[in-house]
Amino acid sequence: MPDIVISEPMHEAAVHDLGRSFEVRYDHALARDGIALSGAVADARALIVRDRTIIDADLLAAAPRLRVIGCLGACAGQVDLEACRERGIEIHTYEAGAELTTADRVISGLTRLLGRSGWMPGKGEKTLGLVGFNPTAREVAGRARALGLQVWAYDPLVDRESPLWADLNVQPVGLLHLLEWCDAVSLHLRLTEETRELIDWETITEMRPSAVLINASHSGLVDNGAVLGAVRTGRLSGAMLDLEEDDSHAELDTRNAADARIGALIAHKVRTTLERREDI
Repeated sequence: MPDIVISEPMHEAAVHDLGRSFEVRYDHALARDGIALSGAVADARALIVRDRTIIDADLLAAAPRLRVIGCLGACAGQVDLEACRERGIEIHTYEAGAELTTADRVISGLTRLLGRSGWMPGKGEKTLGLVGFNPTAREVAGRARALGLQVWAYDPLVDRESPLWADLNVQPVGLLHLLEWCDAVSLHLRLTEETRELIDWETITEMRPSAVLINASHSGLVDNGAVLGAVRTGRLSGAMLDLEEDDSHAELDTRNAADARIGALIAHKVRTTLERREDI
C-alpha cells in the first residue's frame, strides 16, 4: 500500500523524487472517485492534491495513518481544517501567486537559466553547487533534488562528518572542485572581508563556460562587472545577480517553471514531515 497518494497532476520530477524514498500512488482519476480515493488512502501517511479533491471528515476517517496533506494550489475550501487540526494532520500549501522567498527565486532562476541549454526538470544530469550551506541553501538543496539535480555544497563551517549532508543527500566538496565541475553555482554566504568579491574574474575562469551563476546573498560577494563581462563574452552561460529585480522577467512565470517550483516545494515539505514523524 502506498505511503503517499497523489490524486491530481503534479510535476513529474517531484513525483519521481518522492518515489525514491516512499511508495507512491500517482493517479489523477482519484480526484473524481471518492470511493477509490478512500481505498487508496487507507494506509497512506501523506496525500497531495491540487484543486479538485475533497478532503472531508469521511475521507479522513478512511485514512487513520494520515500525517500530512500537501496542496499544490489554493485548496483551503476543499479541506476540513478543523478535522485536520483535531487529528494533528499538517497541511502545507503553496500558490503560484504567493510572495516568493529567496529559495523560490533561486529555483526559478535555475529553471530559467539551465533551461536555455535545453535542460528540463527531471531530464538530463546536472549538478548544482551551493557555496555556503545556510538554512536557505538547505531549502534550495531539497527543491533542487526534486527537480532531478545532483547537489554539492561547500561550507567550511559545517563539519564534513555532520549527519546534515546525508540527511539532505548533499555531497560536501572543496570550493575549487565545486567551481570546476558544477553546471550551476548559487551563493549563500555572509559578506566578510574573506568573502568580498569571492567571485571575480580569476574564480570565473575556474568555472565551466556552460555554467550559470546565481547570487542569492549580498551583492558584495560578486564582482558584477567581471560576471557581466564573462556572460557577454561567452565565458559563462548566464547569471542572476539581483534576485529582487529578476522576478520581473516574464519567463520566470512560465507554467512549466511554476509547476516545477511548486511541485519541488510540496515534495520537500511532505518528505521532511514524514521523516520527522515516522515514529508516530
